[in-house]
Amino acid sequence: MTLIETSTLHSERVFPTTKPIEHAVPLSLLDATTADFACTCPIWLFERPDKADDEFDLAEHFRRSLRITLDAYPHWAGQLKSISTLDPTELKPEELRFPIHARRFGRIYSHYGTSEDPGIEFVTATSNDTLETLSPASRTTEYPIFDRGKTSLNGLVPSLRLANSLGPNVVNEAGILPPIMAIQLTTLACGGFALATKNLHPLADIQSVIYFVKDWTKISQWVLSGSSFPKPQLNPLFDPARLDSMAAGDINHTHPDPATIAKALNLPMHRYDWWSTPALCPWPQEIPEPFRNQEHTPVGPDMPWSEWDFKAPVSHYLVHLNRSQVDQIYEATIKRTCNDSSDSRISRHDAVLAHIWSCITRARQLGEDTGLVHCDLAYGTRPVLGLGENFIGSPSLMMNIEMTGVEMTSPNIPEQQRRLSIARRIRDTVNRIGDKAALGAHLHSLAYEKTPQRIWQGFLGRRHLIVTTWARAGLYEIDFGLSSYPGIRYAEGVLPTLDGDVLIKDAPPSGDQDGSSDAKSWIDYGVDVSLHLRTEDMERLIRDPLFLP
Repeated sequence: MTLIETSTLHSERVFPTTKPIEHAVPLSLLDATTADFACTCPIWLFERPDKADDEFDLAEHFRRSLRITLDAYPHWAGQLKSISTLDPTELKPEELRFPIHARRFGRIYSHYGTSEDPGIEFVTATSNDTLETLSPASRTTEYPIFDRGKTSLNGLVPSLRLANSLGPNVVNEAGILPPIMAIQLTTLACGGFALATKNLHPLADIQSVIYFVKDWTKISQWVLSGSSFPKPQLNPLFDPARLDSMAAGDINHTHPDPATIAKALNLPMHRYDWWSTPALCPWPQEIPEPFRNQEHTPVGPDMPWSEWDFKAPVSHYLVHLNRSQVDQIYEATIKRTCNDSSDSRISRHDAVLAHIWSCITRARQLGEDTGLVHCDLAYGTRPVLGLGENFIGSPSLMMNIEMTGVEMTSPNIPEQQRRLSIARRIRDTVNRIGDKAALGAHLHSLAYEKTPQRIWQGFLGRRHLIVTTWARAGLYEIDFGLSSYPGIRYAEGVLPTLDGDVLIKDAPPSGDQDGSSDAKSWIDYGVDVSLHLRTEDMERLIRDPLFLP
């Protein structure tokens, strides 16, 4: 792997232009479950600005517009804290004002508007690399299977370690706490630039980050205009209690409702228990101190560590499916089923996911295996819960889509039948999770866990994929007003290099399209799939004649 070499020019903490009033706001139950997740971290590679002269100070413009934008996101410049005691007499003054359910161990809250606000880390850097070396313009046509590991973009990401939302956090040599968000602006040798944001996951999922960046672009365009039009009104909704209010029953009651818990346990989700086999976990994992001397009843199965070979090398490839290939995969999936109303609900996303999952299962040589293999799919709840696209937080969960290796890849089953059965299983599982009453039961269950972080709804290794989808998130709808369309060469999502991490996202617009005409569908320019797999399996995958139609 070759890391991009960057030279840091300056780093500082950036704050809103107006100091906010002190607030302590409990994050939602779903936010709290993501405390141990990897950061939400997109990178955008922008073409050389052609609407600014050579004297334009790019860094100062981004810094100034960022500060104005933060006036609508003051909590992002504050701290994340957590309830760290079982003793109600030890709660901090601000915690005593929370609803009862938000005072339980492991619940996370935002605390901002104080003298200890760490601000957002803002880094400016430079690199001798060019857009062409980082993401060739011909990638989608000439290199549809692109070895992303050869030139990792991780060097464009702020290296500063963010705060631990579960604490404790230690001040640096200047007496400042670590931030919960960092941004890096890197100018490239070709005149283009990269912008990377890194957020603690409870603070923001990708939809929240993109909503923020779009707000930032509105302010950027306003500043560039010389304030020639009214200042844009930004309206992010930071109201985690709205999500928690959709939990079934009374989550402030002392005990959970058994019937509601039974409904939650019947949902297609993993319930791997971090506390049941902490000694077998390959990285440090301890039961929280208040619970260590208690007797524990397992709340789910042990994690199958034996299925995950941590010593095996992992490769990272970026796979592009063009629009024609996406349509071909979809048509091959639903072929001869047009009269079946249940199949009309199968989406192109379902079909693409079914194709990728089955090809990976075959590459892992599980075609004759009668054991279950799992696609642990991240699912955003905003549409089902009616939260709106401006709802800021991380209102997501993971579902368990499962089939046997034989069902997915056996050569004894006709290909079209296999494709359809996988896509149906995906759609049926999504429909079971995407039910408001089911999600209400799940929220009720979370409210009564010993700690929201105890259960892991996913796993990695030979029998698992963790699939994150950024489809329709608007990755390429970012315009700071500096470049002609399309201003973005490529947008990357940074994932840990672990066997089974998969990201599905929109592909970049082609330069011959009219920028005044928005894409009608997220697949108009094809689909990019970022794959992290054990190298041995990856090599089989990219040689598979069925992989690229």
